[in-house]
Amino acid sequence: MKNTGNLIASNVSAIALIASLGLTGCSTTAGVETTGKTSWDEEGARTLEKKVVFNNSGLKGDIEIVDAKSALAGDIMKAQVTLRSKDSDTIPFQYRFDWYDANGMEINSGSGSWKPLIIYGRESKTVQSVAPDPRGREFKLKIREPD
Repeated sequence: MKNTGNLIASNVSAIALIASLGLTGCSTTAGVETTGKTSWDEEGARTLEKKVVFNNSGLKGDIEIVDAKSALAGDIMKAQVTLRSKDSDTIPFQYRFDWYDANGMEINSGSGSWKPLIIYGRESKTVQSVAPDPRGREFKLKIREPD
């Protein structure tokens, strides 16, 4: 049975999640993507499958993804990802969450805007998003250099 009631948080496996990523060169697309997808185990408990994708071979490892969580508030999925600077320098970048349904189809395609964020040396910051509607069961956090 699928558990979609109360607020349920999913802990992150350190091996599956901790991954280095960085930002180099000018880009209009995401250099790095972090994906979280809702699924259910054999007992019916909700889990969050996680994956980090590198779309740029020149990444230097300036930022680290240290945690990713999701929760259901009623039938709306919420996502939270914690990033940490691995460098002593200030790192400006942009991020965006894209949302997908249970079949992997994008919801509200292209409607999410790129948001600016600055991480200072060795600092951690958390970014959050809420699915645009109850169909949202997978998210991608995309990160790129500022325009």
